[in-house]
Amino acid sequence: MQSQRYSNVAIVIHWVSALLLIYMLFWGEGLIKSWGGATPANPMLHVSLGISILILSALRLVWRLMNPPPVDVPMPKWQATFSHVIHWGFYALLILIPLSGMAALDRSIAGKHPEFSSLTFFDTFTMPHFSMPWFGQTHDLMTKLGIGLLILHVLGALKHQFIDKDNLLKRMSLRP
Repeated sequence: MQSQRYSNVAIVIHWVSALLLIYMLFWGEGLIKSWGGATPANPMLHVSLGISILILSALRLVWRLMNPPPVDVPMPKWQATFSHVIHWGFYALLILIPLSGMAALDRSIAGKHPEFSSLTFFDTFTMPHFSMPWFGQTHDLMTKLGIGLLILHVLGALKHQFIDKDNLLKRMSLRP
């Protein structure tokens, strides 16, 4: 029988990714716009957190493919379909937003701020960047889409917990 809960590994990756994503969606742009002090620390943190999200998302996707998620709680088919579209939309955005940021590095950062052309991942290695302006321009748009998906995801979870009372949130809580 398939479990009714996610594994602890999936849960930890979910919540760490969620915290990083929420920070980056709402305050990440501030890290990029605060270059006035001429310190690379803020843009470097932005890049490092973005790449952390990319790595965690890839790990979570591999984990999910190797460890199927629990079966859906009972709900109308349209809600199940909507839920799956939101989840797979998140996977796509959690990979595409960091990649589009890397595409924007060359044009947006190195072009305007040459002192930041060699940003590093938590001071360990220089971040690769490539110039694909058509892809880099979508970074902002995908960030806004991510905020929309986040709102829908949270509202859906709260609806299940407090209106449907199906204890959906327990599936994403760590167990001893």
